Amino acid sequence: MMTPHSDPYTQNSHNIEQQPIPASMPPASDITPPMGETPPQVLAEQAAEGHRGAAWRLMIWILKNDPRAVIAVSSLNDDRLARNLLEFIALGTWAGKPFAVPLPLRSPYARTRLRTLFMPGAGMDSQRAREVLLAGMRSPNFHMRENSAYILGLIGNQHDVPVLIEALKDAVPVVRLQAARSLGRMRAAAAVPELLEALHSADEFVGTQIFQALVQIGGPAVPALIAECSSVSAWTRWHCVRALGEINDARAVPVLAQSLNDPDHGVAWMAAKELIQFGKLTVVPTLQVLINSDTSPWLAETGSYVLHQLYLRYRRLQPYLSPLVQEMQQSSFKIGTGYTAQKTLRHIEQDKVLQSSTRELSATE
Repeated sequence: MMTPHSDPYTQNSHNIEQQPIPASMPPASDITPPMGETPPQVLAEQAAEGHRGAAWRLMIWILKNDPRAVIAVSSLNDDRLARNLLEFIALGTWAGKPFAVPLPLRSPYARTRLRTLFMPGAGMDSQRAREVLLAGMRSPNFHMRENSAYILGLIGNQHDVPVLIEALKDAVPVVRLQAARSLGRMRAAAAVPELLEALHSADEFVGTQIFQALVQIGGPAVPALIAECSSVSAWTRWHCVRALGEINDARAVPVLAQSLNDPDHGVAWMAAKELIQFGKLTVVPTLQVLINSDTSPWLAETGSYVLHQLYLRYRRLQPYLSPLVQEMQQSSFKIGTGYTAQKTLRHIEQDKVLQSSTRELSATE
């Protein structure tokens, strides 16, 4: 029997049971049933009615990319074939009956190939595929919901976003993971509030997928991510700071600079690493944080790290920033950092050094 737990798209989200592989390959007749003269169209009709032998033959033909098999699937006006295919992908059964699955149909590639039949123009009527998948989202079996959520993301119909948003509340983590993955793939800006809400209680795997989804959504997610940087949850702040850096939107620079003084050391260092990529846009916000904040030990660490990286990149900034970095590395950093940062900012503004181009700032002479 095929087990859905071997699916590569869920391999990190729950315990995996591996199907034992036979020590030697069975005879060819055990792998592929005799094709005979049965036309693919007849096989498709019989498979829709629940005949496993016909389904076996039809899917082997599909894996061999025989166009007659794909045409047979696409031309069949019967929802049952689509339902049975989804059931096989998710559960390894056919029409609710056990299936002695041959080796070629056990592989992750086989299920990936069969999933493509649900894609627009790839195998079956788009509306039929969508209705079967939406029904799968209501299935009591979480493997059906998981696979339906995944394939809906491949189809990318924006009308399905509300269903996937609702799946973020599913009781089973792997369903939530696939819903988040699909929302990210679809760049569903409408899902940003619910993705952030789901992040609060997410485990490591689901949280990572939500982070990736927010990055894929990009610019439309930035305002909500900025707001969540004040969350009471360090886990949420860490993911939001990281996502803002990955999106690389200049609107995030002030909040990333402020996060250099986050009460959680991990969040503060993530902000420091993400700030550097914004280049000279980082200078003034970082100096303002150093001026207006009490200098905690890790603000001295993160602030000096950011400024040091900036003057390594922009040599013309070194005479301005180096004295401040040295001040923050002294034991008296709590006393002198704010004053030195204020003086540094004043000199930079007086000399209008940040008005120079990136090339001019980077020049060694």
